[in-house]
Amino acid sequence: MTYVFGIALLVLAGGVVVLFAMLGQLADRAGVTPSQGSGIRLLEEAHVGRVPAAWPAGLAGFGDGPLRIVLVLSTACSSCRTVAGQLADHADVADIAVAVSTADAAAGAEFVATNGLARLPHHVDEGGDWVAGEFGIAVSPAALVFRDGMLISALAFTDFTMLRSTVSPIRQRV
Repeated sequence: MTYVFGIALLVLAGGVVVLFAMLGQLADRAGVTPSQGSGIRLLEEAHVGRVPAAWPAGLAGFGDGPLRIVLVLSTACSSCRTVAGQLADHADVADIAVAVSTADAAAGAEFVATNGLARLPHHVDEGGDWVAGEFGIAVSPAALVFRDGMLISALAFTDFTMLRSTVSPIRQRV
């Protein structure tokens, strides 16, 4: 009987180790590491210092200004839906625009309408071509921070309030 109990305990312990290894892999692929704590990380692959060759019509002129943030959201991302819902609760969004990466323009337009993003400057980025091509970003949700039209930072995040508290001190210095 003790051998059976010992073997069952060993199998259970092995299963827990495998489960934690899988969670670690998933977190690594999502770009979030537990040690970061804040849920915000710098996107080092971003083309910082770049001024886009052209702004999409929905974002035309948005980048001009002391500090602007373009949130990159995806229709296929549950965290992006959460962030979109958080945006609806914030009144202080004058410096925020949204680029919705999507495989289908109709799905992108529906995402904008469903989540109340039409009140913000927005662009439905079919295939993610503008965000990936101009800034090298293939992660969502992401925040692209611009000063006078130039990308000065790119951050991956999961909570808009936390992002706002991270960027607000920079915004107040500008």
